[in-house]
Amino acid sequence: MAKYKLSCCGKVVDVDNKPKWCLACAEHNIEVTELDDVLSPCPFCGGKAGAECLSSISLYWYECETCGGASGSGEDWVEAQRKWNMRDESI
Repeated sequence: MAKYKLSCCGKVVDVDNKPKWCLACAEHNIEVTELDDVLSPCPFCGGKAGAECLSSISLYWYECETCGGASGSGEDWVEAQRKWNMRDESI
């Protein structure tokens, strides 16, 4: 299974084949972006990241399942994942 972000509504779906339409929006021939599932371990404790969202206001972020450390939020899963995986090597 792969994760895809739907361009019509921003939802992320786990499916076997690349989606061409959205049930929620009734849109056909939609653009989709395949998401890379590679998430870095938590920079604080090495734990696993869990996805969190407030979809009603398009706010997405990742939070450590062990210590609660969180990334910056993004307007979609792609931006939230980029922020979670980002590391400041100067610290």
